[in-house]
Amino acid sequence: MRSKVVHPVQSVIESLYAAGRCPRLHVNAMHDGVVCPDFIREQWRERLIIDLDPSYPLDLTFAEEGLAADLSFGGYVTRCTFPYGAVYAVADRSTGRGIVLDQNMPESVKRSRYGRAAAPGPNAKPSLRSVAQGDGTPAEPAAAEPTETAATGDPTDADQVQRRRAAFKVIDGGG
Repeated sequence: MRSKVVHPVQSVIESLYAAGRCPRLHVNAMHDGVVCPDFIREQWRERLIIDLDPSYPLDLTFAEEGLAADLSFGGYVTRCTFPYGAVYAVADRSTGRGIVLDQNMPESVKRSRYGRAAAPGPNAKPSLRSVAQGDGTPAEPAAAEPTETAATGDPTDADQVQRRRAAFKVIDGGG
């Protein structure tokens, strides 16, 4: 019997809930398959931030291809759907600790974070890494976080990874 594979986004959200924390998602609302109000998509575009506050009746559901929840935007409640490919960060709202899914991060966000678009190498693989704390120091991995992709061993790459981690800041707002 095959066991059900849990997507890393779902795993981190569930581990944050289990710890009594509030997950904060960074979402590309322009991604194919995202269902949310048009005014939200136009306002936030590739930088939508969603707080999955456990005290709000979200009716949060997970599917093989994404997640759905009842969300309120200025009092307007609507059922929203986010494919996992649209989610590029999941963090604890209060600490900023969580994961970044580099392969899902829009180029415009990469450029604003790192000063330029990251060029994938010839053997690039999707990677997951920890979100830095608000003060720029690397965060401790979340309990349910998949292992980080190891650096290639090239000191230049490792230095670049450290600079990127230090440059990540939690975006305030959204939700």
